[in-house]
Amino acid sequence: MRFIYKFFQLVLGAFFALLTLGALGLFALYSHYAPQLPDAAELRKIDIQVPLRIYARDGALLAEYGEHRSRPVKLDDVPKNLQQAFLDIEDARFYEHQGVDIKGVLRALRSVISTGSASQGASTITMQLARNSFLDSGKNFERKLKETLLAIKMEQTLDKPQILELYLNKIYLGNRAYGIASAAEIYYGKTLAELTLAQSAMIAGLPKAPSRYNPLANAERAMIRRNYILKRMLELGHISPDDYQIAINEPNTAQRHKTEIDADAPYLAEMVRADIVKRFGEANAYTQGYHVYTTLDSATQKEAAESLRKSLSAYDQRHGYRGAEDKLSLSELKNEDEMRDKLSSYPTFGDLHPALVLQAGASSAELLVGETRVTLNLDAVKWARAFKSEDRRGSSPKRVSDVLSPGEIVRLRQTDKEKNTWVLSQVPTVGGALVSLDPTDGAVRAVMGGFDFQHSKFNRATQAMRQPGSSFKPIVYAAALSKGFTPASVVNDAPLDIPGSNWKPENFGGRYIGPTTLREALAKSRNLVSIRLLRSIGINYTIDFAHEFGFPKENLPPNLTLALGTAMTTPMEMATAYAVFANGGYKVDSYFITKIEDRNHQVLFKETSPRICAGETDVCVVEKKVTDNTDLPAKDYEGKDGKTAVPAKAADDKPIWETAAVERPKVGEEGVYPAAKRILNNRAHYQIVSMMQDVTQSGTAARAGRSLNRKDIAGKTGTTNDQKDAWFCGFTPSVVTVAWVGFDDMAKLGEGETATNVALPMWIDFMHRVLKGEPSKEWEKPVDIKEADLDLGIENDKPQRRTERAERSNAGFQYKSERDIAPRQAAQNGGAPRAPAPQRTPERVEIPEQLF
Repeated sequence: MRFIYKFFQLVLGAFFALLTLGALGLFALYSHYAPQLPDAAELRKIDIQVPLRIYARDGALLAEYGEHRSRPVKLDDVPKNLQQAFLDIEDARFYEHQGVDIKGVLRALRSVISTGSASQGASTITMQLARNSFLDSGKNFERKLKETLLAIKMEQTLDKPQILELYLNKIYLGNRAYGIASAAEIYYGKTLAELTLAQSAMIAGLPKAPSRYNPLANAERAMIRRNYILKRMLELGHISPDDYQIAINEPNTAQRHKTEIDADAPYLAEMVRADIVKRFGEANAYTQGYHVYTTLDSATQKEAAESLRKSLSAYDQRHGYRGAEDKLSLSELKNEDEMRDKLSSYPTFGDLHPALVLQAGASSAELLVGETRVTLNLDAVKWARAFKSEDRRGSSPKRVSDVLSPGEIVRLRQTDKEKNTWVLSQVPTVGGALVSLDPTDGAVRAVMGGFDFQHSKFNRATQAMRQPGSSFKPIVYAAALSKGFTPASVVNDAPLDIPGSNWKPENFGGRYIGPTTLREALAKSRNLVSIRLLRSIGINYTIDFAHEFGFPKENLPPNLTLALGTAMTTPMEMATAYAVFANGGYKVDSYFITKIEDRNHQVLFKETSPRICAGETDVCVVEKKVTDNTDLPAKDYEGKDGKTAVPAKAADDKPIWETAAVERPKVGEEGVYPAAKRILNNRAHYQIVSMMQDVTQSGTAARAGRSLNRKDIAGKTGTTNDQKDAWFCGFTPSVVTVAWVGFDDMAKLGEGETATNVALPMWIDFMHRVLKGEPSKEWEKPVDIKEADLDLGIENDKPQRRTERAERSNAGFQYKSERDIAPRQAAQNGGAPRAPAPQRTPERVEIPEQLF
């Protein structure tokens, strides 16, 4: 008996000794690894990577950037069936343990002892969250120990609902889906509330192995795991037999769903993405869930895309067919499914779809487009004369087979969806850009930097530095008007010799019309008048004046060629400059971001671009009457102090200046903006706009007046030497739009491809769309301006009457062929400095090319 007692005493002593040693060992391990674990504060702010999202002004989604397609949701918004599916398969005792499931740990340890490897998991949901948030995914003892210790610490720091919510939002579920809301969208195109029980079980089966049990990649395995989860939910009493039977009979309905983009504006989206990276850094831009709201108007952007693509395609087809994009061997493609698979590797650009020619004959050809077969007759390919050069094409095709042959990959455009009618097309090689702004504040409403962003990511609207040609002339003329010239001032349109230079500037076409008023000279884009005018007012003065319109001085050549548009600029810069003409003479800056919010919709940034206010003021308080999600034009008022523009009435109909909070508002406060600076006085503004209205009524852009049939349009064409650039910059009081066309490699557009034939049609088509139903508006005419100074009615003048008017205009002035006339009146207030520029001998100018 004593022996037995001593034996048990020895065994118990050994057991307690081992227990003590184990406890000491665990304490030692904890002491060693505890400092390496995140503290409580870090645990409370576990980061969920959320992508950058960009929206139009009406709330339409424009783009999403980020590797993790996360959609964080609150636990209360997660359906009970979905929660229970995860708990039943991943951690049935989640609400009972303190971070570690002892039974699971013992099972894993037994596996390690018997097999020598950690092949079996014992991870609770808390342990998985710990690993996904702070640790690597390797299976080794040290990592497992850290995971266990961290899970215990997390349970002490966070409550169960917080842990489950974080887990469901962070868990990787395949196909870039992080979190259950993202998975529901990617696999089923649904919100969480719309998921069926079977779909919930399918998603719950993904954490174990997102690739192996993926319903898209391994449908059979995915269905087996889904059904196992449903059976477990039934066994645990969390669903009824009827629910189980319905779910088990449901087929696999998973399909790949992309993020639904509501509006197509990739060039602006890229502008925003680059801006956010610059503001917040590469690491944060795509993970912190920024919501960026832009000035872009979805409907206007759609019209811009269609107008640009239509115009570039029209130009491209005028110059002939360049042939197929690729050639396949039909004999190597076993069936139509393989043909479709091969065809799917060619992307769609704009409205141009890739097509595979199956057969071609004299009268028709059969092609495969997507999932359908289409037939093209001779009318659908008759435009396709072979391209020879920018000025030469081959003969017209007599047979469809002259253009198409079996195995070719070509482009088709659908002209009638109901009849499934298609025509042959091709992706244009010519580049183009279209920018449309709100001139009252510079907000970008639409921007296209090329035919298709996927085809070319180069944004010609903001990155293409090109010469504007004659579209720059209104800046020179406005400078002269601000210095005292009038539209009736007369300058000689005649050949000009420049002392010290062999440059011989000419008019387009080589014709001259002699003494000419500035109004007619601008309408007809007379080069020699512009040069004489620039020489008269001074080059430095004009550069300073143009700089106030937003043109960097380093891009403005300090010589007489500036009069012909040899500056370097972008379509966006031109649109911003022309906003001054449209808005009454005020300088505004183009902008495209109105607000940036964090993932919790806390405002991080609100734009404060200058606004136009009446009177002399430096701060502008605007009142917005919001009737929907769009930004409505702001109405401005002048304050009693003459320095602050404020609304006349507050919401309660009390004068707003009686409210102490806004007696002296500060920029950055709600509705408070800096006041836009007037850089063109009202007299000069009205004169130059009136002259540019003639451009669209009787000048080089008269087609615009005839097509749009409205008087409130104005603008200027611009074509550079050898037709390398074609511009039209035009506006109304409510919209500024710039259209540009040219080759990226500076190739010639071709004989006759001037701004009137290339850029102007794009502008007309776009403005016809956006101005439809909009009544004409007028610019306010200064009370002191005389009709004689405006020189109206040139379109009805005969040559002799034009000369007589010029003589009357210059009564008492002795004209000399190599000098320009003197200003007829003093400069008005506002605009750039008006001090007369000293007369200098023109500098030597060596310009090999002639612009017009």
